[in-house]
Amino acid sequence: MSEAPPFFSRYGISRVRDSDSPLVIEPYPEVCHRGVLRPTVLAAAVDLVGSFHGREVAGTDALLTTDLSVRVPARPTPARLTVQGRPLRVGRSVITSESVFEADGVSVAYGQTSFRRVAREAALAVPAASELAVPQEFVCLPLERPLVEEVGVEVRDPDCGRVEVVMRDALRNAEGGMQGALVALLVEVAALALADAACRVPQVVTELDLRYLAAGRTGPIVSEAHWIAGPAGETVRVELRDRGHGDRITTAAIARVAPVPGSLG
Repeated sequence: MSEAPPFFSRYGISRVRDSDSPLVIEPYPEVCHRGVLRPTVLAAAVDLVGSFHGREVAGTDALLTTDLSVRVPARPTPARLTVQGRPLRVGRSVITSESVFEADGVSVAYGQTSFRRVAREAALAVPAASELAVPQEFVCLPLERPLVEEVGVEVRDPDCGRVEVVMRDALRNAEGGMQGALVALLVEVAALALADAACRVPQVVTELDLRYLAAGRTGPIVSEAHWIAGPAGETVRVELRDRGHGDRITTAAIARVAPVPGSLG
């Protein structure tokens, strides 16, 4: 059986082989929700851009995402976005970068991410740097069903934002934990489940702030969500836990929700 393609190739993101070329995002229905591109896809692009910059200096050191943020106004999704990034700080232990999303030359979204650089133990088998690097060139391999179904996210209790996913190899990154963008997807779905249960109009997520506290390795990974200042505050805090690893908390996040564009008028 052939190996499943990495999830970064399924989000509508592509790139040509040129270190100065931007990422290109061409949204398609399976990575959108309610006609709006999922912020999970933007989080994937932010993580990819950060990986490009980080891997240039990290060699075979492990790069562990520590935090990631995305801001995207609740507007109709453009047919095509480009993503340009730059490093904000390249230190011995922390690497931080930013990503600017544009459509027709106008900024439409923004993101930042940080990685912790960790030297691998000499006693362990160390992969070659080329094996760890994200390919400089890749094309989109579209999904045939919605992203949430492909990943296997199940909503268990919308009133408390509880969603769940069973871990499997296709969801893991090079270090064996759940891929950072898929963590964003769980947070997004949890926040929307809570919002949909409480709000009169359909919602979308417009902001994500993720703190990666530990890798989700065993699973199932489960969420719990709570309002900050009630539904009127439009802000949700979400925790993810690795149920199969002593219920260890893996992610603490904040998400902002807003009505679907056009739903109020």
